[in-house]
Amino acid sequence: MSSFKGMKGKDDFMKNVDESEYSIEYPDSDTPTLTKLRLMVLTMCLSIFSTNLVSSMCAPFYPRSAAHHGLDSDVTGTILGVYYATTVLASPFMAIFLTKIGQANLLQLGLVLVGTSSLVFGGIDKVDSSLTFGIISFVLRGLQGVGCAATDTAVFAIASSRFTKHLGKVNSYLNSCMGVSFMLGPPVGGILYSWTNFSLPFLLSALLCFVSIVLVNFVFRNLRESKLASDNHVVSTKVVFTKSWHLFSNVRFLCILVTAMFGTACTSFLDPTLSPYLSRQGYNDTAFIGIFYMVRDVAFTLGTPPVGWLIDTWKWNPNGVLLSGAIVAGVGYAIIGVAGVYLPTAITARICIALIFIGVGQAPVFSATLPAMVEEAAALGLKRDDESCGILAALQNFAFYGGLWAGSVVSGAVTYYYGFPICTGIFGGAVVVVALVHANIHVFCRKRITYQSLENLEMLQD
Repeated sequence: MSSFKGMKGKDDFMKNVDESEYSIEYPDSDTPTLTKLRLMVLTMCLSIFSTNLVSSMCAPFYPRSAAHHGLDSDVTGTILGVYYATTVLASPFMAIFLTKIGQANLLQLGLVLVGTSSLVFGGIDKVDSSLTFGIISFVLRGLQGVGCAATDTAVFAIASSRFTKHLGKVNSYLNSCMGVSFMLGPPVGGILYSWTNFSLPFLLSALLCFVSIVLVNFVFRNLRESKLASDNHVVSTKVVFTKSWHLFSNVRFLCILVTAMFGTACTSFLDPTLSPYLSRQGYNDTAFIGIFYMVRDVAFTLGTPPVGWLIDTWKWNPNGVLLSGAIVAGVGYAIIGVAGVYLPTAITARICIALIFIGVGQAPVFSATLPAMVEEAAALGLKRDDESCGILAALQNFAFYGGLWAGSVVSGAVTYYYGFPICTGIFGGAVVVVALVHANIHVFCRKRITYQSLENLEMLQD
């Protein structure tokens, strides 16, 4: 299929990248060893795991504590949801901060925000006032979202700008750790809360963030020194906005973002709707309901590493992998909707099959989006420098967390009026339609590079 073939413009893009696996000039001209490269990947994986564990760990027990303090369920939902909202709003600005302070410093800043806010969060259970408890919770969750935006932008910028030959594999490892954090967060948080108290889950997540800070400071020391030694000029905000506009003016690049947003919405669409639907069908055991979610998360976690091999080793086009994943996830939702109408009794079987489809489909969506964006930037002729990779990472976070936030908000609203099976079927069909439109635009709408605009961009950078 043509969607799996290489794209023109990629060779021009790669001319701006060193041939080494880790393209960076060190002050002492010392190229990292394979052991240190693996330690870098491990550090980035731990950073992603730590920040995303914070967002999922409090789900089993925070609503109960909030109710004990007199907060309504809609207020609790707003407090938990502000994490995604602030991540979406903060992500575009992280590309600017990255050019000012560097990738490693931005990574540490994000971990400090998440770790400190989690540490403070562990003590708010002692607050007696409902209003004070709600305000502090809202502010701290917002700070955690900003910290997550900084951490994710820095990590994926490092992956795309440094690991030039193995971006697919490194990206898949990072997303696997994200999936593990979503999978382990709720049960670990619930167990720690039941064994001890409100504080321990937050103290554990804060400890992981602080350990990650120490590792980042040690492992990426050369990266920080190189940033200070190699930058003879400060990248202006105007350059970041100009490069961003150059990407947004390409309809193919926009299609990647929209497909990624719909694909990641598949993760959160079921969060506020599946549990009430199963309860209405007689499934009242929360542990059993949690197993359904774990089926999806396990399928996602196991499905991400093969995606990296498809992109790096077998040279599959990331756009084709992304589209395939979105279609598979959409089919999973369609199974829930269609089977809910024609097979209303086989609930356990059809939900499990559908969740496996959704989890397997989400793996290519999360793992292939950044490589697809990198290749589209190649076709547009952008240099693979720190600010370009920072912009791509920030836009990926904007699409991912925008989809996560929109999926939960939209699903709760439309399911209330139209019912669970119908809404899931319609949503699955919409995801498939978006992927097919993307495929057609990818094949038939090849926008030519405007060399005049590229020349103006190079003059602006100089």
